[in-house]
Amino acid sequence: MELHRDTGKVLRIAILITAGGALLLAMPALLNLIGREFVLGPWLAYGIGAVLALVGVGQIYSTLRHPFRLVAGDSTLIVRSSVLKADIPWESLAAVTLERLHYLDPPAAPHLVLWPAPGVDLGTKPNYRRKGEDRAGYPVIQLDELRESPAEVVAVLQRFAGARFTA
Repeated sequence: MELHRDTGKVLRIAILITAGGALLLAMPALLNLIGREFVLGPWLAYGIGAVLALVGVGQIYSTLRHPFRLVAGDSTLIVRSSVLKADIPWESLAAVTLERLHYLDPPAAPHLVLWPAPGVDLGTKPNYRRKGEDRAGYPVIQLDELRESPAEVVAVLQRFAGARFTA
């Protein structure tokens, strides 16, 4: 069963950020054309605009360069994301969880987090730890970035991950 990322949503946000940065970069020149002055100083617009434009372009590049793929099968979980690229046998995972990451705001949607079994190397360094725990995991994707509803994601994970899955 394959889960799909809503790439259009991610790209729309990235394009808006890029356009906002470009507009801010051009704001002092545009205001100068109509005989106005950018009150806060053009250096502020140039700096913030450049940062926003770079962040937006970086997000567009990352989204297009690392297309998301998550396929749950009877024996393996295929993951292709910016965090992890691996074909993982279910036996190599100690747990699969849906949880809110402790460093994000409470209203943020839960993430799908993969917890490898002790001694298993998935090819990249895990980048998430719960507070007070030594075990490290991989936050693969935020649930609101998927086309499927949370209930569908839970059903797929319960079917294929079995006892390893907790929400």
